[in-house]
Amino acid sequence: MVQAFPYDEFTTYLLTRNTSERRYFLRPTKELREAILYCIAEAQAQHPVQIHAFCAMSNHIHVVLTDPDGTAPLFVQAMNQNIARYVNCSLGRFGAMWEGGARPNYCVLPEQGDAFDKIVYTLTNPVKAGLVSEHHLWPGSISSVAQINKGSITTKRPKKFFAKTEDPELLTRELILTPAPGQVTMSQEDYGRYLARRVEETEDAIAADREAKGLRWLGRKECLKINPFDAPTTPWKRFTRNPKVSSKHEEARNAWIARLKRFIVPYEGAKRKFRAGNRDTPFPFGTFAVRLYWGVLIDPQL
Repeated sequence: MVQAFPYDEFTTYLLTRNTSERRYFLRPTKELREAILYCIAEAQAQHPVQIHAFCAMSNHIHVVLTDPDGTAPLFVQAMNQNIARYVNCSLGRFGAMWEGGARPNYCVLPEQGDAFDKIVYTLTNPVKAGLVSEHHLWPGSISSVAQINKGSITTKRPKKFFAKTEDPELLTRELILTPAPGQVTMSQEDYGRYLARRVEETEDAIAADREAKGLRWLGRKECLKINPFDAPTTPWKRFTRNPKVSSKHEEARNAWIARLKRFIVPYEGAKRKFRAGNRDTPFPFGTFAVRLYWGVLIDPQL
């Protein structure tokens, strides 16, 4: 059973979605890299969210985003559906591409520093995994520091899966990249330099640790040889708990956990009444699906 979850306006998340059985369906080919970029840009055009960083590893994807109007699941659904359909089309397969039995994990980042930390974490994912020594060398879909500094990525509509069109707005999409929350006081150049320094420091620390352990990098060329139907050989436990909030400060974590608890009780109560036929029962602020699809009443005081 999926636990109720509040989607509040202007909340920042680290979104994570795993592939089915951890298979390398998102392996870093040029064709798939361009397709994933377009899928993200297309979803953002339909359901505007502020994207701060993203990285598609071979068997999972991370996106750091801020949701301005409490409808992030619409963006995530559009992005995931098109990526899954494109991957299945390109591989000639059917069935679920994403991990079944669980929704994407939304990890709330309550403070400005938490969001920036996860941006650095997302960009250095391929480095931490020992695949490449610098994030921009990863041949998969990733928002490099240079692209974040620029503020956008121009994406091209793939020739596979997507319907043919001559509409110039659909042939290319701009994937808009926004500075982390709280960094708007910085100029784009200053923000880019600060992010570059933080990413470089993390990459250097990972490289030093690997050198001390005598570990080598897999390398860009070997990454391109990954079989999409392979999976890691390490043990895998399904349905393990995923963090709902991440912060260096215990007070911030506890405050959001308390917010979640305050949401669940009135939400579950309202849902029972709604299912029993009371269409006028109010739901708490942060309710998503029944608010969007059923137009239920929202009571901010609940």
